Amino acid sequence: MKYTREEARIKATQKAWEYRHYGKHAQKEVPEFADWFLNGVRKYEAKGVEFDFLTDGLVRMTKNGKSVLRAVQNFRDEYDSKFPATTKVKLEECAGMA
Repeated sequence: MKYTREEARIKATQKAWEYRHYGKHAQKEVPEFADWFLNGVRKYEAKGVEFDFLTDGLVRMTKNGKSVLRAVQNFRDEYDSKFPATTKVKLEECAGMA
């Protein structure tokens, strides 16, 4: 498959972004949101944080008497920023090459 000059530049820019954020050995398999969220909860529970799942998609995190309230959507946004490949459209699909 031969890319035009502009397509090659775009692809190189995307690859450089991945290298800057994840290194050259980027994680091949991106975890699903539910798995990523559960692993994060387990990690912080091991550090002594207590989680309360409230109605309307809210999560209360408590440690040493201090509480933080976050929406599950905040976690989804964090996930999307850490794993942009799950939400971005591939170059080949945009160019109609797929």
